[in-house]
Amino acid sequence: MNHWPSRIGGEEQTETSRIIAARVLKNHIDSILKADGSQKIIIMGDFNDDPINKSINDILKAKQYADDVTLFGLFNPFAELYKKGIGSILSRDVWSLFDQLILSYPWLNKKQEGFFFYQSQVFNRSFLTENTGRYKGYPMRTWDGNTYRGGYSDHFPSYVVLLKRVN
Repeated sequence: MNHWPSRIGGEEQTETSRIIAARVLKNHIDSILKADGSQKIIIMGDFNDDPINKSINDILKAKQYADDVTLFGLFNPFAELYKKGIGSILSRDVWSLFDQLILSYPWLNKKQEGFFFYQSQVFNRSFLTENTGRYKGYPMRTWDGNTYRGGYSDHFPSYVVLLKRVN
């Protein structure tokens, strides 16, 4: 579970902090996978970066397409959603997909006996969405400064669906 440094102060000014977080995470993942690469790992959290940013794309090397992932590699199923314009957080009327789950290679084998990756989603139902005012269409946050809004979060939840074959 991750919550990487925010972009407060600007994306470029704070990028180095998220790159450092990505390097720490990558070192942990590599140390787990170095045994034989068969370990099923799910990395999740608010990365405060999109799937195309350097921390996810270049440091973690999370691939956008399952077919490009090899043993010891990572797959980011949220990259495809991001390319479709789907986001989990809205800021200044621009969607970002900071909330992601990234999977290790063994999750991609659909013929295995155990659970395997099926699909990724952002849960953005109407009861989670601001319906009026300045933030119409935004996730309904709990607080807006010192004002209690009664919502859930300023982020929509992201999740993956895992399936298992049943005989």
